[in-house]
Amino acid sequence: MIVDYHIHTSASPDGEGDFVQFVNEAQRKALDEIGFSEHLLDRPVRPIDFFDGYVKRFLQFKKEAPLPVRLGAEVDYFPDQIAAIRKLTAGFPFDYVIGSVHFLEDWPIDSYKELQLYFKKDIMKIYEEYFAAIRELCRSRLFDVLGHADIVKIFGYRPESDITSILEDTAQAIAQNDICVEVNTAGLFRPCREIYPSRQLLEMLRQRNVPVTLASDAHKPEHVGRDLEKALNLIRSVGYTHICKFEARKRSLVAI
Repeated sequence: MIVDYHIHTSASPDGEGDFVQFVNEAQRKALDEIGFSEHLLDRPVRPIDFFDGYVKRFLQFKKEAPLPVRLGAEVDYFPDQIAAIRKLTAGFPFDYVIGSVHFLEDWPIDSYKELQLYFKKDIMKIYEEYFAAIRELCRSRLFDVLGHADIVKIFGYRPESDITSILEDTAQAIAQNDICVEVNTAGLFRPCREIYPSRQLLEMLRQRNVPVTLASDAHKPEHVGRDLEKALNLIRSVGYTHICKFEARKRSLVAI
């Protein structure tokens, strides 16, 4: 069973392509199921009328799609937006909601335009703040899936000090709050050249029986399912035998 639950069409400000193009590519790559996860809450907050129309188009497309498609969303976690997130996610028939951390305060940590801040800040401090935000995200229990769990490494900047204890605390928070973690191949195409999460963190998650799923983080049709075989090899190598699939915000395990 191969799924890809992290896909952005042109409905997202940084995506390209439509439902049909992504599904055609998914079929070509023999994927069993895909999910579309547009940005629902960002800075500024996505207007609700935009998403209403998008969901109507998706539900109509779903009736005709030649393979199972799921309605997801990727939602940025902002501590001051918890009520808004809860309200927005409850208002749509989602199959799953991905929670992600892209911002530390107002700094978009994955933006090339703001790359210079990695040179102005202490890298260890950045990692501490990022993973603290991830733990907060998990404790909010607003989300079904944790998106690109260690995207803070995106540009390849890593602390000289050991971060094992930070990762252990984070893995524990993930496990305690029963959130699935996506194994996301997009990092292979960034300067870090590594899947999200790292093998080290993934081993910690496996030790705690944290469930996982698969994601390409595709922003173009040709990227759907990209290198998911490498993600499967990684999760198998640390001991996983199943991944999660989702429907109506309920997860089930399927063998890989």
